[in-house]
Amino acid sequence: MALFNDLNPFKEELHFMYSHPGNRPRSLKISNFRFPLNALLSGAHRATGLALVISLIVYLVLANLILFVPAITLEKVTGCWLTQILHTGFWIALTYHWLSGLRHLCAEHFLQPESYQLINSHAVSYLLLGTWFISTLSIIYRVWF
Repeated sequence: MALFNDLNPFKEELHFMYSHPGNRPRSLKISNFRFPLNALLSGAHRATGLALVISLIVYLVLANLILFVPAITLEKVTGCWLTQILHTGFWIALTYHWLSGLRHLCAEHFLQPESYQLINSHAVSYLLLGTWFISTLSIIYRVWF
């Protein structure tokens, strides 16, 4: 196991996850692990994909209610605050999912080490988060005001 640690280019990240001298995790609770920023962004990409599927199902349920229940109209549904929360969550999740998906595609396309390191750098990760934050503010303003 010591040989693995010497050859591992991500030795710093490995130290975060394993604090036991025998290179075993002390605890298997997920809150005890300190994941690198790229791992957190990748996990958030998957979570927003799940949020998009759930919101699509809710949108289909709303469309079904509007079509088959005469008491529910499009005007009533669009004026409801729950629908506005759904719109806000959908567009925020879609924006993040699209931005991080674009980053994943660029990382897969550029196979040279220099360009791959640039795409996976902290600067690009923070640029993604900054762009998403500005887009989130714009989405909140557009949906609610």
